[in-house]
Order: sequence, then C-alpha cells, then structure tokens
Amino acid sequence: MKKWILFATAICVVTVAGLAYASAAKVSAAASTPAYTLTVNGKEIQTSKTGLMPFENKGTVLVPLRATAESLGYEVSWIAADKAIRVEDRIQSVIVKEGSKQAKFTGKLKVINLTQDVELPVPVQSRKGVTYVPASFFEPFFNEVVVKEGNVSISAQMSSIQ
Repeated sequence: MKKWILFATAICVVTVAGLAYASAAKVSAAASTPAYTLTVNGKEIQTSKTGLMPFENKGTVLVPLRATAESLGYEVSWIAADKAIRVEDRIQSVIVKEGSKQAKFTGKLKVINLTQDVELPVPVQSRKGVTYVPASFFEPFFNEVVVKEGNVSISAQMSSIQ
C-alpha cells in the first residue's frame, strides 16, 4: 500500500511540474513576441483600439489588409466568386486569397507593364474576420515599407513616379 501511495504521489509531482513548465513556456513566448505599431504616411493607425494589431509569423510582420490599404488611398473589394480580395489604385490592382502565398499584380504605367506574380514570404491569413498580409505586400504599389524597433512604417512613394 505504501508503494502505491508513493507511486501516486510521484505521478502527481511529475504532472504538476510538467504543467508548470508548459505554462512558463507560454508566458515566455508571449513576452518575447513584440508588439508592433502601424504608421501609414506618417500617421499612426490606431490598431490597439480596433484590435487590428500587426503581428509576426515566421519572421515576417503581417498587417491588416483593409485598414492599411484604405489608409494608403486604395480601394479594397471582395470577389465572392473566387473567394479573393482585390486591392487597387489608379495604375494597378492585385488579387490575393487567404492561405495563399501568391499575389497577382496587373497594371500599366504609361509604357511600363506592371503585371507580375509575387510570392509572399508567408500566406495571407485571417484572424477574427480580419485579413492580414505581409507588410512587404505593399512594396509593388511603389511604397516604402520599413519594419524597425516595433514599428511598421508604410509610406507612399507615388509622387516620385507621376
């Protein structure tokens, strides 16, 4: 009987220690994930109020697609038949689908063909009904994208090509 009680006690100790270790690992991982602010054309987007926070996945920072695109002056629309999202400005458009790393840009700037297929570093993702894309998604739209010290800064560079 004493051996059985000793064995049961040992199992309980190992289980509790394992749970404590797993809990500490989760806290450590959460603490090491940096919080990002999003700045578009020098204006901070109030992501903390809306819950549309940029986040990091496999070393790539993702930003909320609609909030970022509309802040840059782009139109965003849903293509129900293809279950895809179109983002467009006056010279080009791009279509992306959730779960895909492919972005198909089409457009023309005078005699320069802007049509290209771009492979994103990570797939387009959805969290709580919000679509997120890598910050680098906005570079082919002639934007400067800088991710530094917890801030994602996206600035339109269109004035230099008009």
